[in-house]
Amino acid sequence: MCVCLISPKSKRNQEAGAVLIMVLLIVALVAGLGIKFAGDYQLGLTRAEARWHGAQARAYLFSGEGAAIKFLGIDPPEVDHKAEPWGTEVPIVLPDNMGNLFIRIEDANSRFNLNSVLGELTPEKAASDPARYTPSQRMFIRLLQALPNPEDPQSPLVRSPDEAVAILEAVIDWTDGNKEPSGSGGAEDDYYLSQPDPYQAANMPFRSIEELQMVRGITPQIMGALRNLLVVLEPTERMNVNTMPAILFRSINVSTDLTPLSASQADSLKLPEGKFYKALSDFETEWNRVGGGSNADKEVTINTKYFWLSTTVLIGDQRRSACSLLLRGNPLFKVVRREDDYTKCLPSGA
Repeated sequence: MCVCLISPKSKRNQEAGAVLIMVLLIVALVAGLGIKFAGDYQLGLTRAEARWHGAQARAYLFSGEGAAIKFLGIDPPEVDHKAEPWGTEVPIVLPDNMGNLFIRIEDANSRFNLNSVLGELTPEKAASDPARYTPSQRMFIRLLQALPNPEDPQSPLVRSPDEAVAILEAVIDWTDGNKEPSGSGGAEDDYYLSQPDPYQAANMPFRSIEELQMVRGITPQIMGALRNLLVVLEPTERMNVNTMPAILFRSINVSTDLTPLSASQADSLKLPEGKFYKALSDFETEWNRVGGGSNADKEVTINTKYFWLSTTVLIGDQRRSACSLLLRGNPLFKVVRREDDYTKCLPSGA
């Protein structure tokens, strides 16, 4: 039988090795904790900086409103047109070069006011009778027929006055307070509650353009074509002939005709870049030359009451955008609506 003894020197070497391993483990643990704490600290600083920049950007968004109100305050209210100074984007360098502020103003009255079509239809008139409708309702019927079809330029999205009338009837039912459909195309709660995802009609004026896509007959294609041509304002607001796009001129025609004006006639009514109508009588003269009829639906104006303000702030990595609806007062402008998404204010590509 053999008995093996461990020498004192070998035992000391084993203990030293164990201690070294423990030291290395402790060093690795401390290093790992140090890296984690440093990362957390850096992340905290980054978040604090982002919150600070975000708060600064938000404050500058509101300051943009004040700057725009002062800028618009010197604009003559008698006539508004795109050649005026407010028609261009204004870049502003923020103090200490911390970033940039961009202010852009657009004429809200350059679009067709969706709430201008409110009002019940004349019940004793046939759907094909133009006398059944108000001037603004007839203009909306024509606008629907003028909408281009991106998939087939030779075929409009709304092919006939009958289709356009059906959509108008549904729009009126969406906003009126009664429960009776306005015609064959009308729709009240019983129609909307029968849909796969039921809901009720608003029974009040439109509060946003996006609400329109819930109305019977408004397909995604029609909504896409209308979105950048409409605005939601008080019912009495009209389009500014000096700023509206050519397609909206097609909604103007003699009151006995529900079809849109031809594209060539609409182009003739829209003055060349840099020119504008100084008085409504000038537009009347041009209409008599182009349209050849005095009894026409011309719910238009030459000045603007509402402006959309788009403000963008760039500070560090922060980019904030918003838009505000400004109302021209006497004597000052004021903010009447704010949107966090500035794309709701300005037409795409504008």
